[in-house]
Amino acid sequence: MNYYNYEYFSGANVKISFKNVDLSNSPDIEVIECAGLSYSVQNSQQPIYGYSSTQFDAMLPGREIVQGNFVLNYIKPDYLLTDVLKNPLNQEGSRELSFNGFLADSFDITVRFGNKNQITIKNCYLISRGQTIQISEQVLLEEYGFLGRTLSYKNIN
Repeated sequence: MNYYNYEYFSGANVKISFKNVDLSNSPDIEVIECAGLSYSVQNSQQPIYGYSSTQFDAMLPGREIVQGNFVLNYIKPDYLLTDVLKNPLNQEGSRELSFNGFLADSFDITVRFGNKNQITIKNCYLISRGQTIQISEQVLLEEYGFLGRTLSYKNIN
């Protein structure tokens, strides 16, 4: 008999998938090569102070943005754009795979916590990409920066 009704997750219990939202009927593609993900939601609300108030009386609405990074184990150049997001501008045979990847279609990132909960970061766009290569036994990683529009939460029961 279990007296405790709680559950914690580790990175091993989390699945991350990507979906190109601009391609019709694009499926969620689970990316097992994703080695990490971090994001934060920022809102630029501002306080309003009344005459001779020392504490604010109300808050002005602000603009909201989701900003984050994810790290992929290196597979091949532009793996995310060509194989995962399947951006037609960056498919095999294209002459340029350079900075045009940042002009790619928007995508959603879905994070599943076990079989019960998920968070989707909607309408993401790549804004940066980096890679560190060093002589060691460490796996090569590619880090991508992104901006997203909003978060969507879903509880699966």
